[in-house]
Amino acid sequence: MTADLTKLLHDLKSKCASLKSAADLYKDCSAGEKKEMLALMTAAADEIAKTVQALGKTA
Repeated sequence: MTADLTKLLHDLKSKCASLKSAADLYKDCSAGEKKEMLALMTAAADEIAKTVQALGKTA
């Protein structure tokens, strides 16, 4: 496995774990915190999509 592929896979796992953690915390947030958490989850999802696209270019 190349260094780029290893890094992309590591980044993907990390970003997915962060999104999962945010989703787990979401239910216990106040209304204001939920807005902030949704913004963070949206940004994480966007980064995941970009990483998946970059991963597809290595295939």
